Amino acid sequence: MLKKVDNSPSMYKSLINSNKLFNVMTEGAYNNPIFESLEYKKVIQDHEKNSTDLIRKFINCVNEESKKFKTIVFIAGKCYPMMAREAFFLRKKGYKTFLIAMEMLNSNDVELLFDSFDEIVHKCLYYPVLGKILKSIKPTFYHVQCWMWNYTLGKFILENKGESKVISEFYDVTGMYSEPAYLKTTFWDKIVDLDLDCEKFIFEHTDGIIHRYKQEIFLNYAKKYNRTKNILEFQQYPISFEQKFSNSKRRLVYCGTMIGPNDKRHPRKLFPTGGMCEAFDMLLSQDFEINIYLPISSNETNEYDNWIINLKNKFPNNLLIHKSLPIQKLIKEICKYDFGINLSNINKSNSNLSKFTFDGGMGTKQYTFLEAGLPVISNKEFGYMSELIEKNKIGLGLNSYEIKHTKKILEELKIGELKSNVKKFYEKNNIWIRGKELESFYNSLI
Repeated sequence: MLKKVDNSPSMYKSLINSNKLFNVMTEGAYNNPIFESLEYKKVIQDHEKNSTDLIRKFINCVNEESKKFKTIVFIAGKCYPMMAREAFFLRKKGYKTFLIAMEMLNSNDVELLFDSFDEIVHKCLYYPVLGKILKSIKPTFYHVQCWMWNYTLGKFILENKGESKVISEFYDVTGMYSEPAYLKTTFWDKIVDLDLDCEKFIFEHTDGIIHRYKQEIFLNYAKKYNRTKNILEFQQYPISFEQKFSNSKRRLVYCGTMIGPNDKRHPRKLFPTGGMCEAFDMLLSQDFEINIYLPISSNETNEYDNWIINLKNKFPNNLLIHKSLPIQKLIKEICKYDFGINLSNINKSNSNLSKFTFDGGMGTKQYTFLEAGLPVISNKEFGYMSELIEKNKIGLGLNSYEIKHTKKILEELKIGELKSNVKKFYEKNNIWIRGKELESFYNSLI
């Protein structure tokens, strides 16, 4: 029998040793012929020329502060609210915090990251640039974003960490999301193999892991890599609280990633939230008002979001579309509504999503809604998200077949009580309370 050849290690070496974009999913970045062009080589030269002084300043700052304080260098493709919150809290606790962003920051990012970091360098883009920085600094910790399809970043940091401790923060875990064979029906085989190879390396070598799954379910999965310790569940806990009361029960709000019913990049078998359009249609047909705030990385709909426009044309008065906002502005904006919604029409029996994700996954948008003082209506098919809501009496868990009866079901609920419970939840689960676990986790690794 012929031994199967694993191409992922060679792909990894090619990525980290060349000036190819670190994000292998960006417009087919890894195989893009542009990387061989003279024009692209000029882009590399310009990038090095324009970033040299900024990088030198960043390196000097990290090294100077590391002589006097505990320092954390956060490294991410794009720094999202959860990581920014962690940095903000730890900075308040006396750590000196820094950010290396592989991608370019936009105006929304700047507002999000304000007060979270002592120094930021962004638009690194390539592993050789990142490698030069890592060889020149000696922070106490690296805190690296492990984003699905970009686990190469986590592996690269571990290979170049020096004596610093590394905390790897997972959002979705590729191996927990679905079986490799199912993933390969949609994604390039080599990228799936590369991600799983890097995932194994991270689990086996990192000093600490932070994740957003239900702890017992994550620990059960981690046994696959004989990983049993230094694992912390940490969610996007609220940093502040906004809330407005009214007697209405019809003004709903959704913010976050949107997947349409016919999106070839995100087939329903792997992305059950492709049933979002059907769920929204059922809600709008019951005379609910739905306010959609576009994702944090976008300010307008694109060709994959035509379903939103079609739904808007069908319900012109009840479906309202708003531009993306930095999270703190978003919180202040959406607190005026009645419920945050995280609903899709899901056929669980026909899904290739794993039990790990259905039973243990947690969406950060749940906590965004709660920070705005909103009760949440979420799919019961996602067990941990529904458990959070029902256990704390801060919203409603619905099976997909119940969505068409939402209006009738809500008649039995008192929204004033739900919002009061949301406030109680915040008082026990804000970043200032739950952040103590994060600080203890860091200290335990020294």
